[in-house]
Amino acid sequence: MWPPLGLLYIAGALKKARPRDEISIVDAFCLNYTVDQMVERIAEERPDVLGMNCSTHTFLVTMETLRKAHELFPEMKIILGGYHATFAARNILREYPFIDHIIKGEAERALPMLLDRIENGQGLEDVEGLTTRREDGSWIDRPLSLINDLDSLDYPDRSLLGDLRYGYYFQGIPLTFRKFTTISTSRGCPFSCTYCSCAAFSERKWRYRSAENVVGEMEMLYQQGYRECVLVDDNFTQNTARVEEICRLITERRIKMRLYCEGRAGHASLPLLKKMKAAGFNVIYFGAESSSPRVLQFYNKRQTPQRTEEAVANAKKAGMLVITSYIIGAPIESKEEMRSTIDFARSLRPHGVQYNILDLLVGTPLWDDLKAKGVVKEEDWKTNHRVFEYFPENASQAELESLVRDGYGAFMDTWKSLGGLKELLHVLIVNPTARSIIFGNLTNPNARKAVTGGLRNV
Repeated sequence: MWPPLGLLYIAGALKKARPRDEISIVDAFCLNYTVDQMVERIAEERPDVLGMNCSTHTFLVTMETLRKAHELFPEMKIILGGYHATFAARNILREYPFIDHIIKGEAERALPMLLDRIENGQGLEDVEGLTTRREDGSWIDRPLSLINDLDSLDYPDRSLLGDLRYGYYFQGIPLTFRKFTTISTSRGCPFSCTYCSCAAFSERKWRYRSAENVVGEMEMLYQQGYRECVLVDDNFTQNTARVEEICRLITERRIKMRLYCEGRAGHASLPLLKKMKAAGFNVIYFGAESSSPRVLQFYNKRQTPQRTEEAVANAKKAGMLVITSYIIGAPIESKEEMRSTIDFARSLRPHGVQYNILDLLVGTPLWDDLKAKGVVKEEDWKTNHRVFEYFPENASQAELESLVRDGYGAFMDTWKSLGGLKELLHVLIVNPTARSIIFGNLTNPNARKAVTGGLRNV
């Protein structure tokens, strides 16, 4: 239940560039709309232009929604964006003629420019990130668009979302209890993990907002009553000097928020994490992925299990709640290596854990490799695929799902000990978010199920 920051940023850019336009944002995901409910909402709004974001996981339902909307309003322009649209632009436009235009990458400059050109009857050749058909059947296909100066963007106007109650949940267990939102302090990723499309979407360009700009938004949010916030950056701790300056400004301006972020194990020194904890960063997430150096090399992860172990230990010493995530099922990975990863996670005893069966997604180096080898079928670009679909001989769906269940069970078992109890009592004393999560879920049946070993969602 996180706000759609991307749509909010685009709305802000439109409001600045085209103040005469009337803009509505519909968070169909968090409203839990069905296709027909979303189409009904579109019919109520009757927009001249309908823009929609889609991921690989939501692509087919997005196409069904837009097809029905087009049948109702054939003159309405339909513009698509997001990760999946960026990496499958021509395929989408060939197969779904009701899609008028696709903007690849970041649309804050491109969408206002596209609307101006359409409105004035001008050519579209100079619109950043645009893929579209010409009337003669040829293509306009510009490189994807990136925003380099993130400080130039207005803060997202969260009032456009109405009174939706947002929050952070994990398998039915709420992790936040007060007014909640998200914030993006940087974009892109300089790394090239083979299972991830973030590097391709950003051309491996990591761009960041200044500490002053970030804390200015936090100060505004605090004045608006927000008290809990997830930083959605893939690489928040990439520039440690910037993180330290953000922490200094948060403390200086007396912003009392509970903050959640993702960190990289190689940028997790104890002095840095202590400064972060003092500024309100109560929860940190590390993508550990595997205990096997061979598998980490296959993923081009550029980290070691030892670094992850040190990062988790440092975060615990700093008084933070630590979440680690793992991927199982790499085509080269043995079942022994998968079980070793579960043992590794058990030995770290993080406060939260996430296990994922490897996804093979359009836009990732893994997908490109499979496509080059002829493994990918003609229609496979439309949907998400898990590794067992292409490599069942390595590990079947049932085997991988069983291993995930074992991983969650092993995680819970680590806390059912004297050492686990002592650590739990310590973190309750030093971490207010830990106290909120524990005491806020005392009567939650999903939490009780997890504690008794019932956490079995794959």
